[in-house]
Amino acid sequence: ALHGCGGLYAKGGGLSVRYRETAERLHAAGYAVLMPDSFGSRGVREVCQTRYRERSVDVAQRAQDARAALAWLAAQPQVDVQRIGVLGWSNGATTTLTLLEQRRAHPEAGEPPLAGAAVFYPGCAPLHKRQALLENTPLLMLLGALDDWTPPQPCVDFARGLQARAGSDVSVHVYQDSYHGFDGMASVRLRTDVPNGALAQGVHQGGNPKARTEALAALDAFWSRVLGTRAAP
Repeated sequence: ALHGCGGLYAKGGGLSVRYRETAERLHAAGYAVLMPDSFGSRGVREVCQTRYRERSVDVAQRAQDARAALAWLAAQPQVDVQRIGVLGWSNGATTTLTLLEQRRAHPEAGEPPLAGAAVFYPGCAPLHKRQALLENTPLLMLLGALDDWTPPQPCVDFARGLQARAGSDVSVHVYQDSYHGFDGMASVRLRTDVPNGALAQGVHQGGNPKARTEALAALDAFWSRVLGTRAAP
């Protein structure tokens, strides 16, 4: 599970609410969860307030982190290497798509297969512009219709190209009345500290209860389909 631009941890030092809830939800379904920390391991707390071109940690580096994490997972005796999925939010979602691009372009011997990948509101514009080719694994995209941080349309267009490939398994859900972070529980607010959105004045971020419920249900169904359901230990 790959964190967003805000990093893995809250200011108090514990896991941010989204990641703690995600781990609990997946554990309850019988899955193990690994959350690589791409920022703290490099002395960085978050990059949301840093322009894309000025960031010290980019998605290509983070994709390499994910590949190393997958290699580590595959070496663990309690891990079923045929049932590994990747989940990402925002910057971590873009990282997930970049991971699939890297794995297709530069496969590595012994690399475990991916049973599926799910992404919340990635930034798809660069991927769509270069017509990126991804590893052909089941992919679920969960997008907010009103997202002005990582707008949904480039992802919709990118997914359409992926869906045209023979044997593709790509699903896209666009949730109405939903901004970036719609799967959270915080109220929608305007963040003027983020310079990377579609609007000069900042970006909107916050939850939509209806979209949250529907998206989490879609995510549960996706994992059940590609990983299989196990009873919690």
